[in-house]
Amino acid sequence: MLKKIRLYAPIVAVLVILQGLSSCNNFLDIKPDKYVVSTESYYKTEEQLDIALRGVYAVLAETFVYGNSMLGRMGLEADEGFMHFPTDNGTIGYYVVNTTDDKLLNHWRALYRGISRANSLLKNIDQADLQVTDEKRELIKGQALFLRGYYYFLLVSRFGGVPMPLDPPVSSENEVLQLKRSTIKEVYAQVLSDMEHAATLVEDINTVESAGRVSRSAVWAVLARVNLYMAGYPLLEKERYSEAAKWARKVIDLGFHRLNPSYEEVFVNYAQDKYDSKESIWEVEFWGNGTGVYNVTGGSVGINNGIAYSATGTLGFGFSQGMVRPHPWLYRLYDTDDKRRDWAISPYRYGTNGKEAFPVTSLLIERFCGKFRRENELVLPKTNTQTPQNFPLVRYSDVLLMAAEAINESENSPTNALGLLNKVRRRAKGVEVEGGDITVDLTGLSYEELQLEIKNERARELCFEALRKNDLIRWGDFYDKMKERLSEVPSGTNTLYTSMYNYYNNVRERDAMWPIPSYEMGVNPKLEQNPGW
Repeated sequence: MLKKIRLYAPIVAVLVILQGLSSCNNFLDIKPDKYVVSTESYYKTEEQLDIALRGVYAVLAETFVYGNSMLGRMGLEADEGFMHFPTDNGTIGYYVVNTTDDKLLNHWRALYRGISRANSLLKNIDQADLQVTDEKRELIKGQALFLRGYYYFLLVSRFGGVPMPLDPPVSSENEVLQLKRSTIKEVYAQVLSDMEHAATLVEDINTVESAGRVSRSAVWAVLARVNLYMAGYPLLEKERYSEAAKWARKVIDLGFHRLNPSYEEVFVNYAQDKYDSKESIWEVEFWGNGTGVYNVTGGSVGINNGIAYSATGTLGFGFSQGMVRPHPWLYRLYDTDDKRRDWAISPYRYGTNGKEAFPVTSLLIERFCGKFRRENELVLPKTNTQTPQNFPLVRYSDVLLMAAEAINESENSPTNALGLLNKVRRRAKGVEVEGGDITVDLTGLSYEELQLEIKNERARELCFEALRKNDLIRWGDFYDKMKERLSEVPSGTNTLYTSMYNYYNNVRERDAMWPIPSYEMGVNPKLEQNPGW
C-alpha cells in the first residue's frame, strides 16, 4: 500500500486564497477586503504554486462533481441502471431536467471554478522566483493545462458550446465577464490544444506519486476519449477515430500497463487506498471519514452507489443510500461465467444477520450497484457522511476498449481490434490475459458485429463509472435505448417501480444535452439557450 497523496489539502486558507485570486463569481461568501490576496504577492514560491495546483485538482472532488452529484444523481448511468432516491424525484437525477436545478447550476459553477483556478495559475506561473526550477514550473503547468482541458471537456460534452475564458478577468466590468458561447468545435479544439501541450510536460506514470496525479498515460488516455467523442454525435468527425487509436496505442505501447488479474481487486483497492497504476491510470482522491482534520476530504463513493445499509446497522458494513439500481438488461448482458456480473451487480444484500442472498422470487431491479462496497473500507469508524474510497476516471481496460473501437472504425480491421477486446474478455472469464485460454476469445466477427460487441463490452466492464450516458450520446443511441429500457418496468405501486418508471419515462430527446442554467442566462445576456429548452 502506498501512502495517500494529499492532493485535496484540507486547509481552508488554501481555498480562501484561491477564491480571492481566481474567481469572478460569488461561489463562496467571502469578504474581499479580508481575504483577497494580490497576485503580485502570490504565485512566487514553489510551495505557493503547489497549493494553487492542489486547488485546481480539488474541484474533481467537490460535492457537485465526483464528490457526490455525479455518483448516481445526474442520470449518467443512462440505460445501465436507474436512480431510486425519492428525495431527488423531480430533479435531474430522474431526468426531470430544468434550468433551475440546483445540481445542474452547481456542477456548471464547480467546473468553471476549476477553470478559473487553472487560468490564474497558468497566467502567473512564470512570475515565480528564480528558486523554482524550470522543470518544476513545467510540471505544474502541464497538470494545470490538462485539468483546464478536462473541465472544458466535461462542460462541452454535457452542455455543448460554452463560454471559454482562457485568462483571469482583468476587471469586473460586464464586457469582461460576459462572454458569448464558443461553438462545440471551438471548445473541443481548445481541449485538444491544452491536453496535447500537457502531454509534453507532465511526468511518465512511473514517476508520479500516485494515480491521483496526472501522468502522461492519463493525458494520452483522455485524449483518446476526447477524440472518440468528437468522432461521434454531435460533431461526427469520423477522421477522429484514427486520432483516438493513436493516443490509445501510446498507452498500450508504453508496455507499463496491464489488467489486474482480479476485477474485484480493482475496486477493493479504491476502497482501501491501494494504488495500482498499471490498471487504474487516473482516479479522484478521497481521504478519511469526514471527521477531525479530514472533515472535508472524503466523498460519497459507496454512500450514493453502494449496497444499501441502514444508518442504525450494527454489523459494520458502512451506511449507504443504495440509490443506484441495475436495469435487468445489464444483468442479462453478462455470460453466466463472467466474473464481473456479481461484482458490478451485488448478488446479496445486508440483513440484520449479515449478508443474505436475494430470494429467488426477487426482481433484478431490487439489487444494487456492487462495485463500491463499503464493507472493504479500512478507515474506522465508517461514518454516514463521507467515505475514503477513490473513484476511477481512466482504467486500462477502458483504454483497450477505446483502442478496439477506434481501430475497428478507422481501419475496418476487426481482427486487430478483437485482440484488444479479448484481453478484457479473458480477465472477465478468469483466465490469464496474456497467453490464457483462447477458447474464451471471440473470433470471426464482422465490422458490424464487433461494433455492437464493443458497445456491450463497455457496459459490462465500465458500468456505473459515469461514462455510459456520453457513450450512448456519441453513438447516437441515447434516446432509443432509454425508451427501450422502459418496457421492463414492473407493474405496481412499489416506490422502486415508480422510480424506475419515472427515470426512463421522463427522458426526452433534448436530454442528450443539458440546458444552460437559468441563473447563468440571467447574469449573462450574451448566452443563448440550447435548442428545446
